Amino acid sequence: MTLPYDFQQLQDVAHRLARVYQPGNWVGGVRRAFGAVTLVPPRRSDELEAQPPHFLAALWKPNDAAAPFLSRLPTHAMVITPDAATAVRGLLAEVPLNARLWMTPSHIDWSLVAHIVMLAEKRLEAYQYRELGAFAKSEERLLMASISVNYEGGDSVFCQFVRTSSGGLD
Repeated sequence: MTLPYDFQQLQDVAHRLARVYQPGNWVGGVRRAFGAVTLVPPRRSDELEAQPPHFLAALWKPNDAAAPFLSRLPTHAMVITPDAATAVRGLLAEVPLNARLWMTPSHIDWSLVAHIVMLAEKRLEAYQYRELGAFAKSEERLLMASISVNYEGGDSVFCQFVRTSSGGLD
């Protein structure tokens, strides 16, 4: 999996980013949640409102040596516009100046991050809530598809299980 930005876009903060994970690094991730959206204003007008792409960003404090895995819940979760480089800078704003941030290309439950933002961010507009909800649902469907492909067993009871669908995913 590739990262949603190019290190060239982040030359000014490259010294704060770790290209390879090291113990003591903060861990972050950025994922495009949805593309540009055009809104029709509620009052009659000929002008449409263009909204930029939105990116989810998640951040974890450095792991304890006794617990080397990421916690399921990030320390910070946010939605940022207009591009991935801006989202990385948003994460760096939460990281102490003397610390380094490693951007993981995987290991993040993006549906969970979207739900955290939807519940915690009180200033979301209706279109943001709608688009983040659609993103979360899409991620949940991908997870269910991955589980059914990667964990399918040979016995008939398990095969029946993987063909079932959780009621909340439809």
